[in-house]
Amino acid sequence: MENIPGRESLGYGLGPGRWNQLGTPMIYACAVSSLNFLELLSIKGPVVSQSKWKLGVLEIEGPVPELDVESLSSDWKNRPFPRSTQEFGTAWAKGMLSSTLKIPSIRIPLKSFPQEHNLLINPLHREFAKTVKLIEEWEVTFEVNG
Repeated sequence: MENIPGRESLGYGLGPGRWNQLGTPMIYACAVSSLNFLELLSIKGPVVSQSKWKLGVLEIEGPVPELDVESLSSDWKNRPFPRSTQEFGTAWAKGMLSSTLKIPSIRIPLKSFPQEHNLLINPLHREFAKTVKLIEEWEVTFEVNG
């Protein structure tokens, strides 16, 4: 997460993303820090080295449901992100089905690296405060060769 004064690690915005429509709160996370850095670098490019960042370690209580990639529309990896993934994630969040959901990264094939996946976290889910805990966080920087 970008280290901006007043921003909290488990905070969220209302802006749209690959898995949520405008106005639907969503926290995006990664199962491993290396995937987190890959995601940020591939989305933002070398500009990441110009900002301060925080890396948070989360503890997720209980089982985390996994999205079946086969159930997604064939356009789910498209860039810019398609409406289909936004509709899916928004429906998941509004349906309050779970506080977390394991989702694939478009940057690496989930089948090849099953331990490396992204997570959607629904901060409005009734179990959010019980199931998602921030264990620790620290400041990190990117050293990008230009």
